[in-house]
Amino acid sequence: MTTVTNPAVTEMLRDGSRVTIREVRPDDKAALNAFFEGLSAHSKHLLFLGGVAHLRDRDLERMCAPDRAKAMTYVAVPAAQHDGRIVGVCRYASAQSPCVEAEISVAVTDDWQHKGLATLLVTRLIEHARNAGIERLYSVDAATNHRMRRLARHLGFSERPDPDDVHQVIYTMELTPAGR
Repeated sequence: MTTVTNPAVTEMLRDGSRVTIREVRPDDKAALNAFFEGLSAHSKHLLFLGGVAHLRDRDLERMCAPDRAKAMTYVAVPAAQHDGRIVGVCRYASAQSPCVEAEISVAVTDDWQHKGLATLLVTRLIEHARNAGIERLYSVDAATNHRMRRLARHLGFSERPDPDDVHQVIYTMELTPAGR
């Protein structure tokens, strides 16, 4: 596994607003908690498949200081504001070491949706995973999550029903290692 670091980048969204996408930092814990607490009940339900209402401190700490051999988290912050507000989060994590495949997730605050932010975040995460030598990314989502379906199809993920739950689908992307 290659350790990869990426500098922060500022991107323009479809509506002309700008965000800075960067790796999460340990001092992002309070902002990350505020981000998750600020998601609508519907967004939380889709992100956590209905199983989580609040993140525990240890989960936030793990997200803010990921084990780079098995996880990566990117956050998006408004470029025009310098208050530390997080408006989007995208991450992958794996229980394996070395990490061959990893589960991804992405969330954007309701007021920043429909601007292309999720696409930018996931694209950046895919690039990082590829450079880190990860072979496969996947996401397990509610079959009714039409936003994720559109995003996954747009980015080239394959889709199949979850064999263990008819209410869920699994999106998968095989990654070609960087340099091939």
